[in-house]
Amino acid sequence: MMKRILTVTFLLTTLLTAAQQDLFLSGENYFQQGQYIRAFESYQAASVGFQQQQTLDQYALCNLKMAECHLETGALNQCMSQARNTLEYITDVLPQEKVLQLRAQLLLGEAYLKAGRNDLAMETLTGAEQSLPDPTDLSAAECYNDLGVVYWNNKNKETAKSYHERALKIRKARLKGEDPLLADSYLNLGLIYLEDDFLQAVINFNNALKIYQAAYGKNHPSVALCYGNLAFANSAQNNFGEALTYLDLTMNIWDSHYSGDHPNKAFTLSNRGRILEAQGDYHKALLTQQEALQQYIRLYGDKHPEVANTFYLIGSVQLKQENYKEAVESFQKSIYANLQNQEYTSLYDLPELQDYFNADILLSSLQYKAQALEALHFGKTLKPSDIKSALSTYLKCDDLISQIRQKRLTEGDKIRIGSIAADVYDDGIRTALYLSDKTFQKKYFREIAFTFCERSKSAVLLEAINETKAKAFAGIPNHLLALEDSLKTEISLLEQLLANTMDESRLGSLQNALFETRQSYRTFITSLEKEYPNYFNLKYRQADISVAALQEKLTPTAGVLSYFIGEESIFIFLISKKDFEVFSLPKADNLVQLTKGLRNAIKYHIPSTFQSSSVSLFKQLIPDLPDGLQSLTIIPDGLLGTIPFESLLSESKDGGNNTYLLEKYAISYDYAASLLLEKLDAPAGTARGILLTAPVSFEQNELTMASLPGSEQEVKEIRYLFLSEADVPEILLNEEASEAMLKSSKLSGYKYLHFATHGIVNESKPALSRIFLSPTENEDGSLYSGEIYGLNIGADLVTLSACETGLGKVEKGEGIIGLSRSLMYAGAKNLIVSLWQVSDASTAQLMIEFYKQHLNHSGNMIFADDLRKAKLSLLKSASYSDPYYWAPFILIGL
Repeated sequence: MMKRILTVTFLLTTLLTAAQQDLFLSGENYFQQGQYIRAFESYQAASVGFQQQQTLDQYALCNLKMAECHLETGALNQCMSQARNTLEYITDVLPQEKVLQLRAQLLLGEAYLKAGRNDLAMETLTGAEQSLPDPTDLSAAECYNDLGVVYWNNKNKETAKSYHERALKIRKARLKGEDPLLADSYLNLGLIYLEDDFLQAVINFNNALKIYQAAYGKNHPSVALCYGNLAFANSAQNNFGEALTYLDLTMNIWDSHYSGDHPNKAFTLSNRGRILEAQGDYHKALLTQQEALQQYIRLYGDKHPEVANTFYLIGSVQLKQENYKEAVESFQKSIYANLQNQEYTSLYDLPELQDYFNADILLSSLQYKAQALEALHFGKTLKPSDIKSALSTYLKCDDLISQIRQKRLTEGDKIRIGSIAADVYDDGIRTALYLSDKTFQKKYFREIAFTFCERSKSAVLLEAINETKAKAFAGIPNHLLALEDSLKTEISLLEQLLANTMDESRLGSLQNALFETRQSYRTFITSLEKEYPNYFNLKYRQADISVAALQEKLTPTAGVLSYFIGEESIFIFLISKKDFEVFSLPKADNLVQLTKGLRNAIKYHIPSTFQSSSVSLFKQLIPDLPDGLQSLTIIPDGLLGTIPFESLLSESKDGGNNTYLLEKYAISYDYAASLLLEKLDAPAGTARGILLTAPVSFEQNELTMASLPGSEQEVKEIRYLFLSEADVPEILLNEEASEAMLKSSKLSGYKYLHFATHGIVNESKPALSRIFLSPTENEDGSLYSGEIYGLNIGADLVTLSACETGLGKVEKGEGIIGLSRSLMYAGAKNLIVSLWQVSDASTAQLMIEFYKQHLNHSGNMIFADDLRKAKLSLLKSASYSDPYYWAPFILIGL
């Protein structure tokens, strides 16, 4: 009898298990078709049976699938609640089920993302990443994919791209055929490319669309996502008709799957509103955005990044309609919809910059609120409160820009915000100067304008230099500093290998190694900031520089000219011991052509073009200067950093010869007034001696270049000059002038470093700019910019008498990114670099004369007048009077 009961029980259990499996598979089928409500019902029914049978892993899986259905239907609170409960259940009851635990974490992270809680998504997903059982399986790919979305949300595009590429690589290795998971990766990569590479974005979107349609047919939600992104891509290219067609296809699919409100429907409506705005149909655009807004509010309530973004888009339309008061109100609503726990009582209220959902939306809302207040002042009210509130809002934007930059992980992503910041500073300077003219607080508002100008100067370089100082003062143990150096060195090496390898078989392993090393470095820095809070505070401290502090350190004969190139004006800040003036000049329409024309006219010996462009630029850039000035420090902006101001010609007032600016002033350059102040305030260095380096011949280098026979004579002559000095000269010639020798030298012990060699600037990839030295068995002879960052230089002066070493990639809001910047970061106090290639004979003559002049007062680390006198000696010579020979060498520093 017992045997029969057991047999019946076994058969019943088998039948029940089969029934639950059928229900589960039915749910999977519905889910794949995008029928999420029916899928939920099947998973729910299956979960009841699995619980009764105590098949607890399957029970937990069904609950996760039910939470996933909530996610797809936009029921985010239900999704997060069920995902959290299931994760807790797995952790307590099924601790051995690591894959299920990971799956729950990933689902919860994705729900946080859609709820606008990027912070919680990052915390959850990085926790999942650190506990991945196998970093090469499909679960890991899903984790990397989701983290890529998180990083993309906070505009860490380079990091996001590396995560999506990693996910795609794993999926290609693990999946057969054209699996929809591959399409997920293509879709996300397309979004990253959309801003900078339209063609690559469309290729990725179409790859995804093809896979989704083959797997699911033409009426699936995933297909709708592709159509929506293709609408974005076409809109970005002003193909508005095609974009609207794609949005119609998108909405048709959403309507067939969701009967009521849904985030995807609201998002599609909002995108339609953007296109209508771009077409100039403001009435329809406004109605469409308001419809999207109401749907978002019904779904999410009043506090959500999409609610904030839609209020911002409504304000944008109202601003164009010249409904300024309504626009201010909409931007204010956008600001506070983006804040978790703050409310406003007045349109002039400004938020505390904490607990916001999306920093980039908040920045746009603040910036446009300020612009709307300006427009309200000038177009309607003329109330001082409106224009003063606009300025206060621009100052709040500046604070937020600093916070955003802290959260960007790579130098490229930090620099990218400079372009947005430059627009804020342009508006801020203009508004502050208006108030300085219209109020009795002229000096106060001019100081604010100068602060905006200074904020636009090399912020990423300043942060990097601050970071180096922070490590020295934060009590971080030497072994941790050594670990960081090794990680940075490894990253730099891998980046170089990746950029230069032509071997397809090596690419994969190099990409993996770079991804993992960057991952380790991010984790290391995060732990460092947590364990050493003083390091974090010093690293991100934003030192405000006052005009008075700079004036105190300037000599009576020294002046500073700091430039800001705005959309319509050039702002010039003149600071001397007694004067502080601001000049606002209309920007010449052909400013770019003039700067390029000047460089080309000098390089290619075109006297007529040089004369006209040089005189025109003098008029545009050099204001009336106070009497008694003998030296000028130029703090350029943008393309102005590519021209030698020394070569600018003043127009003769009495019909006589034009004179070069060089003939009246010693001229130097710097990245920012704060860096200049540091140099003026710095104590005398303790390093001694000069290291002179000249490879002379480059036959063994990777790139074959002309030998520089004049460089040997140059360094030998300079060595001779130093023989009677306390600064004992050391010379590295020919094979001795190797990369290996330089890296092994104690560079921090030299007062002067002089490189007479070739250099190449890579404008598209500044980290691959390099100085050429002699190769050895273990070093290729290319000292890359990325490697220079890792050197410890303590020299008062580093001279690169090499080709175009002062150039680089011009980045809006950051200046020139190249070799000179990396040397400054590595510790060089002053630099002499060149803006174009010059013959080694004239270079040698200039350099020898420069050191002769300097050694007349070698205890004084001021170099500008020495370089001026050396240049004047060439200007007065028979062979080298043309600016082609003397103008390219510029001094960055004092």
